[in-house]
Amino acid sequence: MARQQAQSDVLILGDHPAAYLAGVLLRLGGSAAQASPSSTSPASRGALRVTLAQLPDEQWPDRLVSINPLFFEMHALLGGLKRKLELTPIYGLRFLADDPATWAEHTSRTVSAYIGSFKQIHAALARFAEDAGVQLVRPGHVQVTSLDESGVDVRLESQQHRTTALLLAGELPREQRRALGMPDFWDQQVLHRYTFLRLRGARWIEPSLGQIIVMSLDLRGTLNWGWLLPGPGCAQVCVDQPINTVHELPPTQLLQHWIDVLVRHGVLKLHGSRIDPGSAHSLDLPLAGALVQEAVANRTLLIGPAGGFFTACAEDIYPNCWSALFAADVMKKALKERHLQDALQPYRHKWGATLGDYLRGPQQNLRFLLPLVYRNSTMTARLAEAILSGKSVVR
Repeated sequence: MARQQAQSDVLILGDHPAAYLAGVLLRLGGSAAQASPSSTSPASRGALRVTLAQLPDEQWPDRLVSINPLFFEMHALLGGLKRKLELTPIYGLRFLADDPATWAEHTSRTVSAYIGSFKQIHAALARFAEDAGVQLVRPGHVQVTSLDESGVDVRLESQQHRTTALLLAGELPREQRRALGMPDFWDQQVLHRYTFLRLRGARWIEPSLGQIIVMSLDLRGTLNWGWLLPGPGCAQVCVDQPINTVHELPPTQLLQHWIDVLVRHGVLKLHGSRIDPGSAHSLDLPLAGALVQEAVANRTLLIGPAGGFFTACAEDIYPNCWSALFAADVMKKALKERHLQDALQPYRHKWGATLGDYLRGPQQNLRFLLPLVYRNSTMTARLAEAILSGKSVVR
């Protein structure tokens, strides 16, 4: 007897916390109540059938990540999540130049960000998704077999799965990308290498900076960024650079330079110890190109790693996890529309009003802004708020 084909309204591929969050919002978001009673769309039949399949060999090393405090206020489902996480509140940002005499700081009386463990956030959202009724599967093999205007066929291990819409929250092999109409490679400026090293204990950071993110905007005059993140019982030094620069400037050298800058500024306390950059971890993360390859077919929404709920920085560099909310919102709209494009415009608007403006605006003009960051308190505040909260620099 032939095995029955599994079906879902939405199939999410990936193991990122934002993937679980999107699944929760799709299951519990309440879109069915807003649908027409006579509608035959998936969103009108009650709770959406959502399946989340982890991609084989997907590994997410634990690290400190930054979360915008507004994330916990953007949906009623997220209100209680903050109480379940061990978080360090952040009240400001200090910019350091390579010159130890040059720095600027912006602080606030209210919490500007939270720093927490990626592993803890991942576990909390995975439990959240399971409790919400998201079907979680861990196939050893994932294969996109076909797609058309009514959906996508995906083989999960030995079972064929038919889904109306697909959300991609991770990397697929090249042949799978081709099957979905995605490009084989990211554009040259899209992929960045994020290199980080966690330091155990609270002794590393100057005590007065225990609730402030320390950051460089121009390491070695290259416009590459560096961070020192204070976390619960630990700290993390991290740097980011375009992938096409790693041969000229290896990440370990850039990280060592950032460590030296922090020590010269008196921010990082070594206490006679030596930090080995060779023990750092690296992740290659898409940093631009929102909504790349957004439409595979009229009824199939594909939001790849460079757009949507994986965010342009995978929630690691830019403290914005709410793109999962946007992805879930546009997916619910897409399931009620005849053509996918009719559901995308609100998403584009929300994206452009937050992350897009921040990445494509300030960074493009950063070389011209740098002198003002250290001389003008208004510009210091605006750039800090752009980084911490996603606000526009130009007001």
